[in-house]
Amino acid sequence: MSRHRNEANGSGSTGVSRRDLLKIGAVAVSAAACRTGRSGGEPIDYAGAARRAYEESLKGLRRSGVTAAGVEVAETGTGRLSLGPEALRAHRGSRPGRPDFDVLIIGSGYGGAVCAARLAARRRPGVKIGVLERGREWVPGTFPNALANLNPISRRSSWLREQLAHNPLGLFGFYSQGDVTVVTGDGLGGGSLINCAVVMEPEEDAFRQPAWPAELRSKTVLRPYFDRATRMLAAQRTPEDRFPPKLKAHLGTAAVLAKRGTWPADVAYTLPITVTFADGTNAQGMRQRACVQCGDCTTGCNVGAKQSLDMNYLPLAWSGGALLFTQTEVERVERADDRYRVHCVLRSGRLLAEDRDVFTARTVIMAAGTVGTNEILLRSRDAGGLAVSDWLGKGFSANGNHVWFVDYQDSNDAVTTNSGGVGVAAGTPKALVGPTIQGIVDFRRADRPLVRRVVIEDLAHPSALARGVAKLTLADLNRAITLLACGHDTADGEIRLEDDEASVRWPGYRTQACQAEMAVLLAQYATAYGGRARPFAPGGPTTAHPLGGCRMAATAAEGVVNHRGEVFDTATGRYGRAVQPGLYVADASIIPTALGNNPLLTITALAERIADLILEAPANATLFQAPRGR
Repeated sequence: MSRHRNEANGSGSTGVSRRDLLKIGAVAVSAAACRTGRSGGEPIDYAGAARRAYEESLKGLRRSGVTAAGVEVAETGTGRLSLGPEALRAHRGSRPGRPDFDVLIIGSGYGGAVCAARLAARRRPGVKIGVLERGREWVPGTFPNALANLNPISRRSSWLREQLAHNPLGLFGFYSQGDVTVVTGDGLGGGSLINCAVVMEPEEDAFRQPAWPAELRSKTVLRPYFDRATRMLAAQRTPEDRFPPKLKAHLGTAAVLAKRGTWPADVAYTLPITVTFADGTNAQGMRQRACVQCGDCTTGCNVGAKQSLDMNYLPLAWSGGALLFTQTEVERVERADDRYRVHCVLRSGRLLAEDRDVFTARTVIMAAGTVGTNEILLRSRDAGGLAVSDWLGKGFSANGNHVWFVDYQDSNDAVTTNSGGVGVAAGTPKALVGPTIQGIVDFRRADRPLVRRVVIEDLAHPSALARGVAKLTLADLNRAITLLACGHDTADGEIRLEDDEASVRWPGYRTQACQAEMAVLLAQYATAYGGRARPFAPGGPTTAHPLGGCRMAATAAEGVVNHRGEVFDTATGRYGRAVQPGLYVADASIIPTALGNNPLLTITALAERIADLILEAPANATLFQAPRGR
């Protein structure tokens, strides 16, 4: 667990620095509404409607659940997916002579939610599958809409953390004591609660890199899993009649430069995103309202339009009998005979209230996100003696993430972007902002070397960090656009434990070749409408797409897990293929290279594949039913 210290961050200051505020703004991709216009009439209570729809949808779910003792019982939904840490304690020692759980999944993001849903659907009667989530369950309609309510959890001891971030149940997580800051989502659904929701496959060449295991060196292997994940996440493109100014400006920039002959004509297009643009009930029985394009995707959707994991995979997991526990942070795991001991911190939600306990499981699936999984396994190695590969923590990639800013205030062209979110606290937005990301300028072309294959995406800034970023950038967000660039970095960063906290050490990240390519393209981008481009540099190197540290490989000499997600066991040799029985990793940490575009679909597809392999393993036949037809 993080050790909190009351000390300044080295400057001796007792105020929030410009750098700290910019980092929060850039990482959360956030800024404030510069306009307050709303539609006339009585404002619609979108937040209240979203909250009611969520609760009523969950109350309509039915399942065959399992008690602490392993007895099957019929259950009806309660309006929540999760149970608190006090309910988890009822499972300790509940089956004398047997582990508390048959399967424990650590984390509820894309990897954990997928494994929970697929394994629960095939569990045999009495089999107990638990999911442990560090954060709380965020009900749509209750997400923060002001800076004072964000309460991010930070992994850096500083005055800023003590004032704003000493809250382990906050929506955001910041790991900022290293060379690269990593932002994570904390809550049931992990990063899906605060991400930009882009559903996009990497190109074939991303998988042909030597760092990928032979079994996955062709995208065709993942094709059925990409398709399955896309169906589950119900990705849609923004309807053409609802293009907001930000998206029009982004696509228009590419069109202007294509007309000049600077860029290829087909370089820009709209992206599939996990946002619904029509009212309805999805396949998992969750009622959702159409997106109102308020711009608040990255601080949690208070309309209920975002297809975050609490709208699909997690309700499916609940319906299959999985037990979802929130406010439970895993510190480390250790092997004990035929089971794993999982050391946890339980938080009731009361100020500073923390308890520790240990739960046992036959199988453990690590899915705490790249930094979280590495942090837990590093502690498990150092404090618990878990025999893992020397590669643990190495091979970290930031997915080439860089944030840029184009200001049109001094432009001769009348460019309107409306890139500051307005939220829904006052009802329907008068002017459309749009979901956070909607369009892409795509330079992933076969005639370019991999390092020059980058993508540039438009960003809206949620209202919660309102005037802060606008003031700190000295910009009118109605006439400026922030751009997220992704590319192929060298993936040679390292996650380390420093003062028992994870940090990313990578001094060379600022000089990546992909960033030089981005600088050239962004300078060209700005010329289309006479804008001024600059990196969002005051925030420092930052990524919302952390990958690696538990990279897949053929042996422990090359990575931490095999292509099945099984953790290599180095107890009998540092370079073999032996694995820790029943210990898996199924999240972004297993990806051995940058992907060059938003990673959520690839993470989901890899988790779908790992779940299938777990279900098909002969050693797990007593836990899971064979699929029909076998």
